[in-house]
Amino acid sequence: MNLYFRDYHAGSRLALVRRVDAPASGNPPVLRSEEAGGYEQLRLARDAACFASDHAALAPVNREVWQQLADGDIITVNEEGLVHRLFSGRERAATVYLTGHCNSNCIMCPVSDEERRTSGGLADEAMMAYLQMLPADVRHITVTGGEPTLRTALFLRTMRTIAVRFRQADVLLLTNGRSFSLQGFLQELLHLCPAHLCVAIPLHAPEAGLHDAITRAPGSFVQTNEGIGNLLAQGIAVELRVVVSRKNAAYLPELADFIVAHYPEVHVVNFIGLETRGNCARHLQALYLDAPAAFRAVQPAVLKLMEHGIDVQLYNFPLCAVAPGFWEICRRSITPEKIRYALACGDCAARPYCGGFFQTTLAMTKPHVQPIPRTALFMDNRDTQDAHASERSGREV
Repeated sequence: MNLYFRDYHAGSRLALVRRVDAPASGNPPVLRSEEAGGYEQLRLARDAACFASDHAALAPVNREVWQQLADGDIITVNEEGLVHRLFSGRERAATVYLTGHCNSNCIMCPVSDEERRTSGGLADEAMMAYLQMLPADVRHITVTGGEPTLRTALFLRTMRTIAVRFRQADVLLLTNGRSFSLQGFLQELLHLCPAHLCVAIPLHAPEAGLHDAITRAPGSFVQTNEGIGNLLAQGIAVELRVVVSRKNAAYLPELADFIVAHYPEVHVVNFIGLETRGNCARHLQALYLDAPAAFRAVQPAVLKLMEHGIDVQLYNFPLCAVAPGFWEICRRSITPEKIRYALACGDCAARPYCGGFFQTTLAMTKPHVQPIPRTALFMDNRDTQDAHASERSGREV
């Protein structure tokens, strides 16, 4: 979302958006301090806006700002007037982004080296204000980075605030898991932990050499596995994430064996297609598998995990790349503003159910698309079971 205020001179702000129908030209109506709830609000009308704290008026307001900002949105505005939406008031799912910095440098990471170096996230008190601005009935919170545990004090403070303020929310923590190899750090988290916490950790290979070559962080395989084991031992739900690339595609069956042997109680295993940005774009030739090839690589691993009672999902896989018997485990996982469809997708009966492609992947790789006919959408349970059976036997469906 690229929004901005023209001729902006009000400084950097974090604010909750409150829309009004009346025009705010000339002298925008002022919010009283008690209406502002103790934190900054932006009163937004069709042609002007003002901040609650100091009545700083902004005019004119671009039509795009009025059309795209919803009541209840939480935004930052930088010194140049560029607007970044942290939370959408239309939803009840929130993202808590703590830092862009990371102690790994994964070769397929969609974040660039520059972004990791320069993106520090909100200041501590601004993060606390953001958490207070969120509606109390938020149903899902994702805590992410970079590696969010690197800002240790803020991370622990954030998790405790979430535990108290959003008691019913499902909380997903995206982390490389290495910090949880330290028992002292884990105990700090457990001291006041969100009740419905799941920790999502990437595991790239069944052995240290390949895993560490992918993370480009020596020792990360040992630390990650110690972290996974420590979390599971404390009864914390763990989701394992496997990003599929040329680097690890041939080793996925062995990785499934490793998971079955060491982590049979894992919550779910998600196989994830590449997003061709950042490091991934830089190393595209060494990494990229098109979606059909990626599915063929994950298929035996998926079946092995399922046979041992472990739940599996596929992220970032368009349905036309996946055998019909596996459509039910595909998730619409791409952030809506990043989703794009190929021209041929217009002829596909499954498009309303398909997660599509990343904008960058579609632009850089020009993937082949095979539209799905309407008749293929009406497989009954017996057809689905037959499809799974044929996949196990190696027959074509």
